[in-house]
Amino acid sequence: MAEPRDEGIFSPLAHKHFALMWGGFLLSHVGDSIQLHAQAWLVTSMTRSGAETGLVVVAQAIPRLLLGLFAGVVVDRFDRRKVLVFTQLAALVQTLVFFALVRTHKINYGGVLALAFALGVVDTLNLNARVTLLPTLVPKPLIARAIALQALGVNLVQITGPSLAGLIIGRWDVGVCLLVNAATFFFALAALAFIRAPATEERAKSTLSQELREGFAFVRERPVLMGGIALAWLHGFFGVGVVRLYALFARTVLHADGPRYGWLAAASGVGAILASVLVTTRARRETLPRNVRRASVFFAFAVLSLGFATSYPLALAAVVALGAGQMAFRSAVSTSIQVETPDRLRGRVMSLLTLDFSLWSFGALAIGATGDGIARAAGWAGPTGLRAAFVLGGVACVLCAAVIAPKIRPEP
Repeated sequence: MAEPRDEGIFSPLAHKHFALMWGGFLLSHVGDSIQLHAQAWLVTSMTRSGAETGLVVVAQAIPRLLLGLFAGVVVDRFDRRKVLVFTQLAALVQTLVFFALVRTHKINYGGVLALAFALGVVDTLNLNARVTLLPTLVPKPLIARAIALQALGVNLVQITGPSLAGLIIGRWDVGVCLLVNAATFFFALAALAFIRAPATEERAKSTLSQELREGFAFVRERPVLMGGIALAWLHGFFGVGVVRLYALFARTVLHADGPRYGWLAAASGVGAILASVLVTTRARRETLPRNVRRASVFFAFAVLSLGFATSYPLALAAVVALGAGQMAFRSAVSTSIQVETPDRLRGRVMSLLTLDFSLWSFGALAIGATGDGIARAAGWAGPTGLRAAFVLGGVACVLCAAVIAPKIRPEP
């Protein structure tokens, strides 16, 4: 049987089931992004506080931190397509409840916290099932391309989602953003109704703790995976947490309105799209360790540069660089895992990486609270404290990259 031809980043789309799932979830992710940025805008309207803005993000992250590893076991045991159908329906219900509360003016800060927590529970399973199912829909030689294409879709969402959210908020309100997201769930559900995925491999029965230990042991024995995952956790806490505070940064530092905030958030996606071109041409197994090292350093300095941005144009440039660095780094780490990990362990190993999603949120709370604390202690204006917290986060990322990145080398 002839090897599948690798004709660049779009070659996985020749495989019908991958194309269906990629397209359906791309449209659904646009809606998710609109809701995420609308929620951030709503919370900053209520609080104007870095700590309280970060706390909402943490509420969504707590389930991922507590349940993430168990979700990895679940998606290795059960039909991943059925898991995705269940989680998409549950997320649709959460969005409709959110919309009803906003439309009837009964939403409050506590309600947002509760809804964010509920979505975090659903997303924990959804994320692990999605990232482990997609690579099984293409032949193994195209896995790296499939991951690069998946990242490209996420980056397109980073441009369209925030931009649409800003425009909808400016023209209508947060409620319309939630209604738009509810409509997009049907694209993902339609795709899941038609795809056919490989059956989950039969495995010898074992306990939950045994399965978790097996996943940890696999990663620990491979420095490329261990170093990449450790850096993803640290960068997620100290660096990507900054991304979750774009709405507060736009309001307090740049004094931006809804549309200008939307363009700022979208600038991250522009950088990620530019990085996608480079990542796609270098998505080969032998270059992955080098890509992880270089991207981790670039991302660290991009976070640092945002802390020094004092004008809207400078902030836009820094966010473009930050988006490029984040995309290049995480894509390289994710590809390393997918290429090196057998399917029977894929869910558990990927669940270790996706724990960084929860650390992004805890990082946002820590950075926001640090900014508030610096402002109070030094007697500075709030925006100056937030910028100082961004700088500290960038310095921490630089130090982490300097210590860990040199140890990420190809397997002998």
